[in-house]
Amino acid sequence: MRLSFRKEIPLRPDQLKLEIDRWVDAHVEELVQFAETLIRYPSENRAPDGDEGECQKYLAGQFKAMGLEVDLFEPDQVDGILDHEAYWPGRNYAGRPNVVGLWKGKGGGRSLLFSSHSDVVPGVKGRFPPYEPVRENGRLYGRGSSDMKGGLASTVFSVRCLQDLGIRLKGDLILESVVDEENGGANGTLAARLRGYQADAAICPEPTGMVVAPAHRGGCYFEIRVEGRSGMPFGAEELVSPAYALSHLGVAIEEWQRRRDETLSPPPLYNEDPRLPVIVSQLEARSLAVGVPREGSLRVWVEVHPGTSFEELESSLFGFLRERASQVPVLGQCPMEIRQLTRFLPGSSIPVDHPLVSLLLQNFAEAQIDVPVRGAPFACDVFMFNLYSSTPCVLLGPRGGNAHDRDEWVSIDDLVQLTKIFALTAVRWSGM
Repeated sequence: MRLSFRKEIPLRPDQLKLEIDRWVDAHVEELVQFAETLIRYPSENRAPDGDEGECQKYLAGQFKAMGLEVDLFEPDQVDGILDHEAYWPGRNYAGRPNVVGLWKGKGGGRSLLFSSHSDVVPGVKGRFPPYEPVRENGRLYGRGSSDMKGGLASTVFSVRCLQDLGIRLKGDLILESVVDEENGGANGTLAARLRGYQADAAICPEPTGMVVAPAHRGGCYFEIRVEGRSGMPFGAEELVSPAYALSHLGVAIEEWQRRRDETLSPPPLYNEDPRLPVIVSQLEARSLAVGVPREGSLRVWVEVHPGTSFEELESSLFGFLRERASQVPVLGQCPMEIRQLTRFLPGSSIPVDHPLVSLLLQNFAEAQIDVPVRGAPFACDVFMFNLYSSTPCVLLGPRGGNAHDRDEWVSIDDLVQLTKIFALTAVRWSGM
């Protein structure tokens, strides 16, 4: 897919939005086809490995065709990353490069960065195969359509729009697609910052549901293993079932979640819904034959608000579970081991009155679209911007559903509207 480029023609401010809207409306089919092409790449994150390479190479080719300065680099090859405090070890990045495209500005304007990730959780078949995109009733189905190849497509087409309209920005504009965001990653995002790709502000098109989000939650994934005394009751020995212990742990986690929700003092951006997800995703204890199993495990994902540290989470949750173990006999009889499966992803935020937040709201208002300002209801890699770089980042992405599940989908109308908003924001932020 290639676009022609018009000679740079100055547009009056009153023409700008109209010209952007016209261009995007005339290129909806190409936008959706581009998103479909990205979906067809099975760029799965199977930590510690991943298959993002071919998708990233495709994007690099598209960036080059757009005249951008292209940089392909594997995260662990960036100077200083292995010793950085935020680096999460144990990943394999062979054949998994980040790709960055730099559109140099004329000078004198603010820079803007669009940050997306190309990796997806492994696909599963529902009504539709995960990597064969399908359009139905205004939705685009396919693995990664919502999280977040649809948003990535919108950022790319916002730049193509400006180029084809002959607009040259004063400030630099950076497009990036990083690897290893899913499964508690974020090393790819850290690598791009350490590589020197900073800007006056950034937008991450994670699927916020058309909410401007100056904040996002944090979270961590844990495994709790318990050991019982296995076998069959043929003799006088006392058997202890880890399955019963796990059942009590599940109930205890549910109670901890309820108590925490009752006492939360959320940041203002989460006042509308202060509750925090706690997801028991796996509970298993099995024996090779009929009998009491030897051990069992429970996996739990826990989210926190911005400002909560790992130490605070660990002390609250596991302190509660250890106290419960002292009260429930079967828990006391089953040694408990807690293992961290992913890095702790801290929540982060930028000021709600940041100029980029204000500009996005202004642009939506001109489009007669009412969008709220709230904290994003998920953990993600944006903390690498807000806590470990000089680039403040806001989240804004489309509506969709079934992310990380069968028949993931994204709203096609939202991809179109976001392309318009991103293009208009880039011009008004950077100048022309």
